[in-house]
Amino acid sequence: MELAMLAASTVPVKHAARAYVIELALAQALYVLAASGRHWLIVQVSDPSWALFAGVVPALPIWLSFAAVWRYYRRIDEFEKLKFLKTLALSFGIGSCALVTYSLMEDAGLPKLAITWAWPTLAVTWALTTAIMSLAHQHAK
Repeated sequence: MELAMLAASTVPVKHAARAYVIELALAQALYVLAASGRHWLIVQVSDPSWALFAGVVPALPIWLSFAAVWRYYRRIDEFEKLKFLKTLALSFGIGSCALVTYSLMEDAGLPKLAITWAWPTLAVTWALTTAIMSLAHQHAK
């Protein structure tokens, strides 16, 4: 009985990574399209309220990305959740420190960095940290 319950509980885990990659890739593709067309869309509309809506369109795929990450977290087992949270904490700590450091260096003459760079910066540090920690975990085996 216990083995049957264990096997049944791992079925969603087996496909969690694949579903996550597909969902996140689709959300990021939508983000690239929305961010690329954002300025054009703002220029095309004459009503300020529609321009405001057009300006926020790229935020929708960001929320879809968050939903994909959350669904992935909910699908994985406890060991994978621990690895996931460690990677997330480390990467967002590094990314946040990098953003704050850059903003402090703006006073020394570096160009201003728009807040819209926060998400890509954190996403890249997360991807790099995940890759490095995965390699380290595999090498430790």
